[in-house]
Amino acid sequence: MESVRNISAIARREMALYFNSPIAYIAVTVFLGICGVYLFVTYPFFEGNQATIRPLVEQIPLFFILYAPAITMRLISEEKRSGTVELLATWPLTDAQIVLGKFLGALGLLAVTLVLSLVFPLIVSSLGELDGGVVLGCYLGLFLVGAAYMAMGLLTSTWTQNQIVAFILAVLLCTFFYGVDVLVGEIWASARDAFAFLSFKVHFANIARGVIDTRDVIFYLTIIGGSLAAATLSLQARNWK
Repeated sequence: MESVRNISAIARREMALYFNSPIAYIAVTVFLGICGVYLFVTYPFFEGNQATIRPLVEQIPLFFILYAPAITMRLISEEKRSGTVELLATWPLTDAQIVLGKFLGALGLLAVTLVLSLVFPLIVSSLGELDGGVVLGCYLGLFLVGAAYMAMGLLTSTWTQNQIVAFILAVLLCTFFYGVDVLVGEIWASARDAFAFLSFKVHFANIARGVIDTRDVIFYLTIIGGSLAAATLSLQARNWK
């Protein structure tokens, strides 16, 4: 129970830091603005004569490549730069609790963002019949994809004291996992299919169609767990120097 309280306290602290500063409001507003422009301006939505949010859902994992690193880049790097990470170490906290707490804080902001983005399915449903089950499945998939990006962004934040460097590294890492099959295929065409199992885009394709496959869920949970474990080890490395 003590560990749960510690993790919860750190998560609440992170959420407060987001919403007591312009970070959350700017990030969410920009994200929703981009989504709205894509769905109703860039994509010929009104020409399709079909009530669907699938075109937007398929693009959001791409938008997350910038959104998630922007949220996570300061989580550990700023603590390192200011020296407060050492202050946290004097509290009755383990490195794993620090990592989990900060991850849950970022995940809270992601959840708020997705809840607010429900305005788009609501608008579309007012224009035509929309399958609620498909929307629910799509949003579960978006949450998993976003959580995986957040975990990788947290990992890169443990590697450096510089937030910009952490952001760039996270963008590169997220981009790699989003389309690793395509990137590898450009160099080694015969290996493209072999690397498809690592591609976020491939695993999300089924979810975007409203099909929830346990293999896709397990894949994202594995990425999240592996990234958080690596972040914990990276944070512990400061004690080995």
